[in-house]
Amino acid sequence: MLPAERRKEIIEVLKRDEKIVVDEVAAKLNVSPMTIRRDLQQLEKEEVLTRTHGGAVLGEKLTQEIPYDEKKQENTEAKEKIADQAATLIEDGYTIILDAGTTNMAIAKRLDKFKNIKVVTNDLLIASYLSQQEVDVYCSGGEIQKNTGACFGSAALRFFSELYADIAFVGTSAVDVVAGITTPTLDKAELKKRMLSAGEKKVLVADSSKFGKKSFAKVVDLRDLDVVITDSDLPQNLIDTINSEQESIKATIV
Repeated sequence: MLPAERRKEIIEVLKRDEKIVVDEVAAKLNVSPMTIRRDLQQLEKEEVLTRTHGGAVLGEKLTQEIPYDEKKQENTEAKEKIADQAATLIEDGYTIILDAGTTNMAIAKRLDKFKNIKVVTNDLLIASYLSQQEVDVYCSGGEIQKNTGACFGSAALRFFSELYADIAFVGTSAVDVVAGITTPTLDKAELKKRMLSAGEKKVLVADSSKFGKKSFAKVVDLRDLDVVITDSDLPQNLIDTINSEQESIKATIV
């Protein structure tokens, strides 16, 4: 295993368990404890983690996953406006993909005005809500993330590999003009990428608090999207950069 691959694995363990023990990780990766200590030293220099006696804990540099109940209380007005704008892209008879998250839940609550809509999602809460509406809803299944109700993993990946949709609405925790869309885990990054691939129109829905940030795993570059919908609190210099450097994207500010 290359050092870069090993360090990615270390970060994945940290994100899952919040801490690591040198000897345990060394045994899992079949390398010496000294090798792991050198990895931790390098990752600490990059501010990804903080070393402790015999191990490490996750640092504060990377944007991390926030529990659903906390997300639900953040930037609610912006998310409602984003959802209103997103709904203008939908037409009767469409099949749409809704990524997990509170902004996409807001979109889900605007689908009752459309006819013959199919919704595909990896979010148990969105699926549960839509099951009570006049909407055909399909849920990916897979491993369920604690505190969010989001499904991920190999089963979810296979599910989205076999689908086509008119629009894919994807959210994220971090957007950067250079780094693109990033997310806290490799599993989530791969799943979001698969969702976008399944959509004829690829739409990012993210409030302005997500911009100017980087997380661990790359999803896509901004130029791989068709539409970015965000709120008016996004700094003008970022709006100008997106519109000038990413000519293929339509940035919609609400």
